Formats: sequence, C-alpha cells, structure tokens
Amino acid sequence: MKTLVIIGAGFSGAVTAIQFLQVCEPGTHVVLLNRSGEMARGLAYGTSSSRHLLNVPAGNMSALVDQPDHFLRFCEDRLPGTSAASFVPRKLYGEYLSGLLADAEHNCRAGVSFERVTAEAHTLEPRDDKASVQLADGRELIADHVILAFGNFSPFNPPITAVAQAEGRYLADPWSGAIEVPIDPQAPVLLLGAGLTALDVALTLDQQGHRGPVYMLSRRGVQPLPHRASRHVKTVSGDVVERLLSCKPDVLSYLREMRLLAGTAARDDIDWRDIVGALRPITAQLWGRLSEKERRRFLRHLQVYWDAHRHRVAPASYAAFSEQIAQGRLRHMAGRIRSIEPVTEALRIQIAKRGCDSVESVEVSHIINCTGPNSNLARVEDRLIVQLREAGLIRLDSLGLGVCVDDSLAALNAQGVASTWLSYVGPMLKAQFWEATAVPELRVYARDLAKRIAVKISD
Repeated sequence: MKTLVIIGAGFSGAVTAIQFLQVCEPGTHVVLLNRSGEMARGLAYGTSSSRHLLNVPAGNMSALVDQPDHFLRFCEDRLPGTSAASFVPRKLYGEYLSGLLADAEHNCRAGVSFERVTAEAHTLEPRDDKASVQLADGRELIADHVILAFGNFSPFNPPITAVAQAEGRYLADPWSGAIEVPIDPQAPVLLLGAGLTALDVALTLDQQGHRGPVYMLSRRGVQPLPHRASRHVKTVSGDVVERLLSCKPDVLSYLREMRLLAGTAARDDIDWRDIVGALRPITAQLWGRLSEKERRRFLRHLQVYWDAHRHRVAPASYAAFSEQIAQGRLRHMAGRIRSIEPVTEALRIQIAKRGCDSVESVEVSHIINCTGPNSNLARVEDRLIVQLREAGLIRLDSLGLGVCVDDSLAALNAQGVASTWLSYVGPMLKAQFWEATAVPELRVYARDLAKRIAVKISD
C-alpha cells in the first residue's frame, strides 16, 4: 500500500486530495492531516458571516480546472438567480469544498482509501526511501510522499504594538477567532492596515453592532478597489502581453508600460480592470524576468498598488465600506505610528501623517492587526515550520515571500536541492510564481501536482 500524506486541509490541501483521489491507482492510501477539524475550509472559507463575500465572481471560482462552471452550478442550486458575475458568501464556498471532498472520498476507485486525521504535525523527516510524520499526540505516519499544503500564517506583530499587547488592548490576528467588540460599542478602534483584511474587519465590527469611530491606518493610504458591477469584459489586444514581455525586465519599465496601456485603453473605452486581467496568464513570467534587486524594488514601492488593483473586492462589500466612510464612522489615515501610550481605559496613539510634518493624536480602546498574512517563514514559530527550517528540509525565499520549489513543486532544501519525497502547494508559491494566492491559479497547481505524484507513487 502506497501512502500520500497531505499536511493542511484548506483550499490547496483539499483540492490536491480531491484531484489525487480521482487519478491514483488502487493500492493507494491518502491521509489528509489538519490541526483543526475543519477540513476543506481553512481561514478564508471558515467564516460564518454572510457579509464576508468572495472577492472573485462565482463564474471564476470552480475548484476543478476542467469544469469551469462547477461552482456556478452549485450556487445556482442553492441561491437561485446567481449568475457568473455574482459575488456569493465565502461560507458557501466552504460548503462547496467540503462537499467536493466528500464526493471524491465516496467515488474513489476500489482499493483506494482515504483518511482524515485531525492532529498537528510536529516533525517531518526522511526514513530510508519513505518519510516519517510525527504527530503531537505521539502517533507516527509513514508516507511514500508528503505534500505540504499549509496556507497563510498570522500577521507579523510590529514591535511598536508591544505596549498595546501588554495592556490587553491588541488583537494580533482577527481571524484566530471571533472579533471581539469592545465592551463599549461606541469606543474608538484602530485598524492597523488598510487592505482586504481591514475592510472585512470594518464590516464585521459594523455587523456586530459597533458604532464608535474606526480609524484605518496604513503607510500610503491606499484603499481597496472594487470589481465592476457587471461581468462584461472587453477583449484586450494581444499587444498587451507582447509589449510587456518584450520590454526591459525592470520595475520602472513595467510601470511605464502599464500606464501607457491603461491610458490607451481608457481612450478606447476599455476598463483598466481588463488590462490587469490580461496580465494574469503571464504574471509568473513577468515576475521570473525580474532580478532579485528589481523584485525588492517592486515589493518596497509598488506592491501595495498592485495588490489594490489586482485583488479587488466585491461591489457590495465596497459599497458597505464606502457607506461607513461617508457616514464618518470610518476614517482612513495615511501615516505611521510614532508612539503608543496607555491612558485611562484607552491607548493614546501618536501618528506621523504621510506627506507632512504634523503628528495627530488619537485615543482608541483597541488596536486590531489587519496587516495581512505573514509569508515570511523566518518569523513563524509554528513547531513544524521551525523543525523543517532547522533541519534544512525547506529553503526560505530571500524576500520573505514563502517556500522555494522547483518547477514541479518539489521542495528545495537548504542547499537548493529538490526533494524526491516532499512537495509544497499553496499561497507560499508566491515566492516562485508571484501570482499564486487565488483560486484560479492554485487549482491548476493542485491538479498538476496531484497528477505528478499519482504517477510517481504508482511507479
């Protein structure tokens, strides 16, 4: 009996298991390992709030590459009137993935077995021609191949927030559990960060009855941007791809070309979103052409603008967010925290405002860290990650973006050698391919890896 162990049961782990169960040979045992009992949901789709909407239209969210309308049909059965352009609740997507996994388990070939294990992996090491996975409860799993499919880790806590943490007025990870509204629903709150996480937290606070002022602080003041209300997409000339792939491989050249393309498109009544969308098939190539110096330059100067334009929010979410701003309950600020001081029942925060020498003081009841997931595994203290790091079984990207892999998604060790028994799939592929955090990309990586490992195990 050949055994595949997949560590992590969010989107990437679940879809890899689903695809593998469809193609693996009899005599194969598949173990899907997750530290919590929520298989096929992960942080993204484990929410119970109906106001947390997918940031991608239903027509683009099929988990199965070869069945592009699969999720849309699922939605049509449960939410009559859903169209390809609809933005549906994330919790519905969690139900969809759970159902897909159950179907794959039920319909797999005779002689193929599937096991769900709720436990935490503590160590991973090669054992002759196999691998040993030691669990926190003392059990050991022996595998012919292991796929790491962990997703995002909690945000990094800026050192300046230490005072707020010591005072018990700091929420380090808004997705670690229910966001707790301050005892006084009128108390001011500071959201540290202004991206998609901050927007979700602002909507959640509103839904839970919080009516006090909410400050949304980011260094540059870049706000989330919405998808268009309709799904009408204009065809963009193939010129866009050709021009970008033929221009000089540096950040400034990319930026200049994008501005020219967007300007030309606007004159032809083409939405800028269509230009950004046209880059999707070549984003990994554009990233691969950049030197490490240029990648650092992009991360330092342009990533926040790319993220806002590329990873947009559902129109309904954006409308609710905009309404909070219009009503004066949500204030967006650009600047940096200079100091945090405890005062009676609050924190006094000094904010150095961007673009001027002035400092503004605000008092808030709580700070909520909305800076987004941490992909720098050097800063992650998860026991398995620490063990993999110290044993040299994985190589961390020098830019703090994730895990280094080869083109077949085999994990590279500390010396840069591809593993024969360990692979990775998930958002940490960003280090290699940049565009590797959304369903349309991750489903392709999951399918291709599942097929490769199925062939490898059966040999």
